[in-house]
Amino acid sequence: MLDCAIYNNDGGWNGTGDVVSRLVSTNFDPRVCRPFIWNGRSYVSVQKGYKDGKPVLHNVPTMNAATLRKEDWVMIDQAVVQASRPRLRFFNELRTQGLNVNLPNALGKTVWQYERQSRLTGATVSMDGLRKSDANRPMYDMDQMPLPLIHEDFSFSARQIAVSRNTNMPIDATTAAEAAMVVAEEVERLALGVSPIYSFGGGKVYGLLNYPHRLTKIFTNPWNADRTRNSEWTPGLLQREVLEARRLLASRQKYGPFNVYVSPDFDEILDDDYNMGTAGVSSSITLRERLMRIGAVTNIHTCEFLPEGNLAMVQMSMDTIQAVTGMDITTIQWQTEGGMEVHFKVLCMLLPRLRSDYYGNCGILHGALAPALAP
Repeated sequence: MLDCAIYNNDGGWNGTGDVVSRLVSTNFDPRVCRPFIWNGRSYVSVQKGYKDGKPVLHNVPTMNAATLRKEDWVMIDQAVVQASRPRLRFFNELRTQGLNVNLPNALGKTVWQYERQSRLTGATVSMDGLRKSDANRPMYDMDQMPLPLIHEDFSFSARQIAVSRNTNMPIDATTAAEAAMVVAEEVERLALGVSPIYSFGGGKVYGLLNYPHRLTKIFTNPWNADRTRNSEWTPGLLQREVLEARRLLASRQKYGPFNVYVSPDFDEILDDDYNMGTAGVSSSITLRERLMRIGAVTNIHTCEFLPEGNLAMVQMSMDTIQAVTGMDITTIQWQTEGGMEVHFKVLCMLLPRLRSDYYGNCGILHGALAPALAP
């Protein structure tokens, strides 16, 4: 049977097929697609509210046949988390710095609509507070972004699982780890703006390098075409160009704090001595450390998925960029071929939301090295 979900006129969903019917009946809770064997019966974990900000789960018996034991799911989940975490350097940094937005019931939505607002005029100064201020009404503009899923599939035959049972060997989670890795890498590429722009319902998912409201700047290339060092380039020149990038962002009322994300080829110069090339002069700091002494520049990180010769200077604030979490990386399971094949899908809804104000001002600057010259 074809699994599909159709939005109805009553503001809800109708589902056909075993998997979608279960999702629709539980308000698109993916846990219903994770049945496990416990004490000889099949169970699923169902959320029953929250406690201390965390979901409260209860194990509920189900008529859907389970093929994995609870410890198998634990092993798969551990492999998925451990494989995905190192690949989400930029996206996870947004979350650890408090730039995360959790969307409840995100699987039941296809787009997220929000407003962009203009700035208010200056405040009024008076002695007794009786003087009326301008009482300006800000202007608003509607915008929206799609909420796609990022996923990868794998499967086991019923015989593979039976061998695992009979030999008391844990199920091989290598494939699950590989699936989680490619999912996490696509999340990172979307956030950095190096994957194709995803469009749906009139909205688009942008990243750092393809956001239309970003500032752009050309930086002097430290290398010649043959990868020898450009004799006209100095660490001080890059420092001045970063200062100019900060000034450009300040002209858009973006004052930091800023993180700078660079492609891996920058490491060669950033981790070299700040006074490189100056005869008889050495320093105890690297160029990376010197740039981090610039006011409002807090971190400089290397992102392996950024294309060579690219960098991004990002104001780390909620009005510039957000990590939207509709569903963290998880694994669901279903059966086909009369139960002879067990399918798994590693999926998530982890998306970047880049923001600008009503006038298009944005706290992101995309820098690119000038074309290399012949030596």
